[in-house]
Amino acid sequence: MLLKEKDFYALKIFSEKFLKDLRIKDAPFLSLKKILKAFKNLPYENLTKITEAEEKNYEKKLRTPYYIVKDYFEKGGGGTCFSLVYFLKKFLDFTGLKSYFVLADRNYGENTHTACIVEIKGEKYLCDIGYLIYKPIKIEEKIEFKTKAYKFIMERKDDSIYVFTLNKKGIKKFRYKIKDKPIKEDDFISAWEKSFEFEMMNHLVISKDIGKGILYLKDNHFHLIKEGKTFYKRLEEKEILDILKSINIKKELYFDIKGILINGKPFSSSPR
Repeated sequence: MLLKEKDFYALKIFSEKFLKDLRIKDAPFLSLKKILKAFKNLPYENLTKITEAEEKNYEKKLRTPYYIVKDYFEKGGGGTCFSLVYFLKKFLDFTGLKSYFVLADRNYGENTHTACIVEIKGEKYLCDIGYLIYKPIKIEEKIEFKTKAYKFIMERKDDSIYVFTLNKKGIKKFRYKIKDKPIKEDDFISAWEKSFEFEMMNHLVISKDIGKGILYLKDNHFHLIKEGKTFYKRLEEKEILDILKSINIKKELYFDIKGILINGKPFSSSPR
């Protein structure tokens, strides 16, 4: 188990900041909805992951809840799917909601995505904050649902759950396959460690719900996605910094990742 005493303190701070007056016992589903909505505050970003990739402190490298909360308040950081889902799972444990980790396959590899499944009164709900789905989705044979970015279709086949997006013409696009099988924490951590080998580690990637849609930034390529439509723009560095400022990510994180991607070390540790 990765959690230390400071991680439990971080869970408490997160709860006090975003989730006062949860009613887990008498309103578990409503509480779950509130919890997932609270995670909307944490951006999906790999800046902190890249800057800590060579960190010798194992918990800091993986970014357990303490480091996510610390970076959120100090730098506006968040995490990628494995660190965010680990945080979510431990917060669910903290509240007493029953849940388990699941791994998912995408087109480019097995176990390249992760989520939680929560069980309430005999029903199962998918909780996939790593894909910016900030509401519990009841697992049925087939269900359609919407986010600000896309219309989704989720279909169960045997022990797998297939997730697609649906465009305006009704054409499905495969996104990922969830293996609905509880996994041990050690297996989750093993998949988490392998995520440091993903191609995304060669790029700046940020995604965040900004109210009017989903902001997605990859290097200097900006997308605003809303209801299946995408506005695209190629950005200059000043525009990137303006976007980071608008979502409260400190510019120092940007310059650190830029330094790592260019010369292998953060600009903040280089002579100026």
